[in-house]
Amino acid sequence: MRKIDPATKNLIQNRIAEVEKTCDSELVCVVTKRSARYVLYPLLTAAILALMLPLAQGVAQLLGFYDFTLRFQHQAIVFAILAIAFIATPLRHWVTPKWLQQQNCARYSTEQFFHRNLHETPARNAIMIFVSWEEHYVTIIADKGINERVQQSDWDDLIAGFVTAIKADDMANGFLSIIGGAGDLLIKHFPLDRPTTNELPNHLIELDDAPYVS
Repeated sequence: MRKIDPATKNLIQNRIAEVEKTCDSELVCVVTKRSARYVLYPLLTAAILALMLPLAQGVAQLLGFYDFTLRFQHQAIVFAILAIAFIATPLRHWVTPKWLQQQNCARYSTEQFFHRNLHETPARNAIMIFVSWEEHYVTIIADKGINERVQQSDWDDLIAGFVTAIKADDMANGFLSIIGGAGDLLIKHFPLDRPTTNELPNHLIELDDAPYVS
């Protein structure tokens, strides 16, 4: 994930403030580099490939290289190299099942919703836009008061658009677009009819890597 510059953070904060001035709702944006540290499947893949290495010896002999001999030390070296490559580079997402990445993101986003007390607003009217950059994961979690009027399907197009922006490495426009779209839905279902107090932060919340090992 590229570092989000101050100008972009200000744009996001101002857009949130604009939305909250026109609807009876609270909106929070959270972004993290990843929702877990992926180790299990990278190590498993490296081990399987290292164990399959003796097959190369059979192929070499079929091709006439009778002096070609593989030893355990070669397998250990290959395993170490692959393990480092799969854990320390974006390749970890290629060897980790998508369902597991989605599961980790869903868990981390739900924890953040409750950790930041979005469920404690008096009107139960808060929503959180959560982005996990490396997994290309975006979700909108809404509290009870909003879920009673807005269906998850109403958020789906906004989420799909943000995922496209992430793949294009365009965090700024992705956030501005989804905030504006969410604002349109909130204004429609929760028009502001009374003075309100800003209960939750408007600034973009950037998280460190999640503590989970998966």
